[in-house]
Amino acid sequence: MITEKDGVKMIFGLTETQYLEIYDLVFTSVHSSGFKASEIRCLLFDADYWFLEKPKENWESNLFSYLENIQYDKSQLNINSAILKIAIK
Repeated sequence: MITEKDGVKMIFGLTETQYLEIYDLVFTSVHSSGFKASEIRCLLFDADYWFLEKPKENWESNLFSYLENIQYDKSQLNINSAILKIAIK
């Protein structure tokens, strides 16, 4: 879902900058901004997504702390439950 707030394009309620910040919390690899944003959109909203590369340690707590900090409605997330099961262990 694409919306606009104060002239800033938002996809699923997050800006491009926020997707890039989240990528840097989850992964260490260097990629283009477009790749990073796309990868995080898939991680957060595609229930069939699986990592293309190894995430950072504690990525899940970094991610959820960030989302909490920006007061993001986590009920909108659709993260692959298998990823979350691995993260909880």
